Amino acid sequence: MWRTILLCIFAIASLAQESPVEEAVAPVYPAAALLARASGSVIVTVHVGEHAKVTDASVVEGNALLRPPSLDAARQWRFAPQQAGHDLKLIFSFRLMPQNTPEAQLSAVFRPPYAVEVRHIDPEPVSRVARNGLGDSPAKR
Repeated sequence: MWRTILLCIFAIASLAQESPVEEAVAPVYPAAALLARASGSVIVTVHVGEHAKVTDASVVEGNALLRPPSLDAARQWRFAPQQAGHDLKLIFSFRLMPQNTPEAQLSAVFRPPYAVEVRHIDPEPVSRVARNGLGDSPAKR
């Protein structure tokens, strides 16, 4: 019985430390990252100011191609008014999906409290031969 009570108190205390999100913005998968077939997570630390808006954002870790859109998105997040002047970590995951993925599965997925997964179809790889125009075209065969 005491274990259950302690777990409930811990869960309530954990929830009290989280700032409820009022508006979460997903980043756009950058074209350069798609061409490079870059995926992975970007962790951004944000400072939430007195009006529940992000006043500062900085990348903790993540692929260089995925950092700028993550910072842009993080700066647009809004939180429920609470104590002013606290820091939070947001996680933006970029995931390349198989070519046959249904459209309904390509939307951004928001995972409480502070994570977003952005999905995009994995682009077809382009060979050097095709880029240089040296490949066999159907007309040449």
